[in-house]
Amino acid sequence: MKKLTFFVATMIAAGVANGQGNTQTSSSYGNSNSVTVTQTGSSSTAAVRQNGFTGSAATGNNNKATQTQSTGSNNNASIDQSNNSQTATQTQTGSRNMAVAKQGDNIPLDGENVSTQTQNGNDNKATVNQLSERNTASQTQSGNSNTADILQSFSFGNKATQTQGSSGDGFSGSNKASITQLGATNTATQSQLGVGNTSSAYQSGTGNTSTQNQGGALHSYYSNALVDQRGNNNQATQTQTYDVQDAKIYQTGNGSVAIQEQGSPVDGNSTNRAYIQQDAGLTGAADYARQRQSGSSNDAKTYQGLSGNSSDVLQVGNSNISLVKQNHL
Repeated sequence: MKKLTFFVATMIAAGVANGQGNTQTSSSYGNSNSVTVTQTGSSSTAAVRQNGFTGSAATGNNNKATQTQSTGSNNNASIDQSNNSQTATQTQTGSRNMAVAKQGDNIPLDGENVSTQTQNGNDNKATVNQLSERNTASQTQSGNSNTADILQSFSFGNKATQTQGSSGDGFSGSNKASITQLGATNTATQSQLGVGNTSSAYQSGTGNTSTQNQGGALHSYYSNALVDQRGNNNQATQTQTYDVQDAKIYQTGNGSVAIQEQGSPVDGNSTNRAYIQQDAGLTGAADYARQRQSGSSNDAKTYQGLSGNSSDVLQVGNSNISLVKQNHL
């Protein structure tokens, strides 16, 4: 008869709670799971569940969960891990933060996911859902009212990294970052430093790479960046500095490369618009498009399809318009 080992939270969990109103709930089924919870402050809640059942047999082995909440109130942290060798780390400092990490859905090809969430400030929200295996997710937020979401499903070996915080001038808040990966070995990186920026990345396929940067030493306010890649081995890069900019990349097919850079020589509302759509997969050809814009109120559009396309657009100054269509249907 197969040996079934049952560990209750009090047997495997180490928890420290100071202050008032703290709640800790931990449950583990399987073998060699570990839970570490540290809470300082009031009205904090930490819930960890590392388990799964296949029939009457317990699954979920060698999972590790670490939660740290300190010097704040109304914090919420929850980790739900199924199957084997999952690792989740949550750290929250401030008040009214929420971090949710779910790794695995207790079906085959479910394990060895790594999730790291760090939040410093007030009213931050972070969510990670990894429902396959060997995915890596990292979220870092500093400031107020930032939101970060990562979904990795029907996949393996994906990497997602999100960083949101203060720009060089010290302002941050109300940024939103979202990454969805539904294929294998895709990589998505998002960095937003400033106020009111939005980044979205969707990857469906294998070996796609997406990099989105908004703000840095020079801030970015109220800018939008969108990448949608459906196919294999596509590369997309978006870099935006200063304010009220909009960049979009759609790539359907294999081996497409799109690069967008938008900036301004002076601080202010740049209001540049950049749009690229490439359909290399229609014929198997590899598209290439690159757009650079400096100044304000510039508009660059590039549509490419069918075969053998290459485009490079550079606009310096204000109120320039560029439209390139190469056999696009």
